[in-house]
Amino acid sequence: MTPTLMGRWQTRIVMLATLGLLISFLFAIGYDDTTFYKVLFYVAVFGVVWDIIYIQLQHLRWDRDWPAVFQIANGIIEGALIYLLIDNFGLPGIDEGSVPFGRFFADYGLIWLTIFICVQGPMRVVSPFWRFHGGRFV
Repeated sequence: MTPTLMGRWQTRIVMLATLGLLISFLFAIGYDDTTFYKVLFYVAVFGVVWDIIYIQLQHLRWDRDWPAVFQIANGIIEGALIYLLIDNFGLPGIDEGSVPFGRFFADYGLIWLTIFICVQGPMRVVSPFWRFHGGRFV
């Protein structure tokens, strides 16, 4: 399945609003810090913009497909960009340098890995038409 831009957006938002929110909730309780929700919000916002670039890069490939190794690289680049912005400049609601790398890496990494595994396997079983509609839910 090659996702459309709308499919990527819908999948990203649904996955972050379910799995991402659950994982951020666990981190927020464990560290008694609501910053994890703000980081999740910025992952969603920057991800929507990143998906536009991602789709354009995908169109440069002859088969319009994006192998899993490219998806992994995409996750690393996205996470690094968000962390560098928070660490060096801060974002509205998140002070500069206020998120330790270990916590960010654990939170973002677990969210990303959980969503990646879910989209690669269980999502295709739970929602079979999702695959045939370019990743769109609606």
